[in-house]
Amino acid sequence: MNTPGRKTVSIFILALLVVGFTLTSGCVGVINPTPSEVMIRGNLISVDPVYVDGTFIWQLLLHPNAYETEMIDAVDGYLVPENPVIELGAGIGVLSAYINDQLTMSVNQVSVEPNPYLIPGLEMTKKTNALGTTFVQKAIGYDADMVEISTTSNIMNNRIVDSGGIVESVNVETTTVQKLADAAGFSSNVTLVMDIVGYEHSVVQYEADYLSTHVNTVIAAVYTDGRNTPDSFSAKMQLIGFKEKSRVVAEEGYTVMVFTK
Repeated sequence: MNTPGRKTVSIFILALLVVGFTLTSGCVGVINPTPSEVMIRGNLISVDPVYVDGTFIWQLLLHPNAYETEMIDAVDGYLVPENPVIELGAGIGVLSAYINDQLTMSVNQVSVEPNPYLIPGLEMTKKTNALGTTFVQKAIGYDADMVEISTTSNIMNNRIVDSGGIVESVNVETTTVQKLADAAGFSSNVTLVMDIVGYEHSVVQYEADYLSTHVNTVIAAVYTDGRNTPDSFSAKMQLIGFKEKSRVVAEEGYTVMVFTK
C-alpha cells in the first residue's frame, strides 16, 4: 500500500476510535447518536431517546426480536384474530403493533398506557405502520379517580406509586376494563392482554364479574408481589371460570400466563 493510502486508513481508524470512545465514555448526549426508531417484527417502533433510556434502545437495535418474546409466543398461540382486544400496559407499543397485525379487524383493539411521555411515540408508531389500535392515556385503578404513575426512563419501572414519594411521577386519570370495553363497543369474547407490573391481580379482584361474563382469553405478565404469585393468580382465574393453558417464566423474572374459558 502506498503512503497516502496508509494515511487514509489511519485517519479512518482514528475516527472510529474517537466515535467508540465517545459512545462508551458517557458523552452520548453531546452528539446524540441514539436513534428514535427501531424495526421490530415488521413494525417501525418509535422510541424517543428523550424519554426512553438510551441503553434500552440500543439493546432493541442489537436484538430487536428478543423483546417480550414470551408475550409474543403467547399471542401466537392463543390470540383469536376475530375477537376484540384490550391491552393494558402498551409501553413503547411493540406488542400493541404485533397484536394489531394479527387481527381480522384492526380497529378492534384498545391499548392503554398511563405514561403521558410515551403517548406521542405510540401515536407515531400507529401512523407509521397504519395500525388500527386506539391508544388511551389512562391507568387502571379502582380506589380513586386519579393515581400517580412513575415516569422513569426505564419503562419497565413505570407503575402506580404512593403520593408524595421521591420518584418522579405524574397524575393520571383511572379507568377500568369494563369502561374501556363499553366505550369501544366490545360486548363479548374480549381478549385481555396485561403487562401492568403486579396490578393484574387487582384487575381480577375488582372486575371478576365482568371478566367471567365478557372476556374469553387472558394473556398476562404476572408478577410476584407479597402474597400475590402466579399460583395465586391462577387460583383467582379458576374461581371465575378460566382454565390455565400456558405458563412460561420470562427472562425478566415475571411469568407469562394464558387463560381461556
